[in-house]
Amino acid sequence: MTFHVADFRRSGPQPAAVVAPGRHFIIRVRGETIGLPVECVKTVFYVDNLTPMPLAPREVAGLTNLRGRIVTVLHLDRCLWRDEVSVNSNRLAVGIERDGEEYALLVDDTEDVVVMNGSDLIACPAYIDPRLTEILAGCYRLDEGFLSVLDIEALLRRVLALNEAPTRDKRKTTSNSNNRGARL
Repeated sequence: MTFHVADFRRSGPQPAAVVAPGRHFIIRVRGETIGLPVECVKTVFYVDNLTPMPLAPREVAGLTNLRGRIVTVLHLDRCLWRDEVSVNSNRLAVGIERDGEEYALLVDDTEDVVVMNGSDLIACPAYIDPRLTEILAGCYRLDEGFLSVLDIEALLRRVLALNEAPTRDKRKTTSNSNNRGARL
């Protein structure tokens, strides 16, 4: 006689779900404190050489070489719609990875890792820019304000969509001009 684990289901009351603590790497961008999920942070480094990408969206600073790998560098302040006049000459970057691709976020400063109770994560307050709430996973209340937690997946989806938009528009324009030529 054989038994399958699936045949033995628990009956009775289930234990309450345990919410894992949120571990966040703290960065500063234009005076704002932002948390990055620790799992996504691979390295912190200074960008020495930056190769510009002329047709990329303004959020893309360019490309750099990090230990033999090509990394796309993003202006995090521009991704967060913080377009102050000052220029980030620091070139401090936080390296992240998504689907085998490496990216770097230009930041002003880095701090420690903080551990927050996962159940304390709240939705973004109503006064935060709606564009920004699309790329935030939520916020934690702090004594001195809020810690916004960046949703890396949403941020990169947004930047990649910006990068593809001009290509789509160019293809439509090219195909429309080809169709007009065929009618003449």
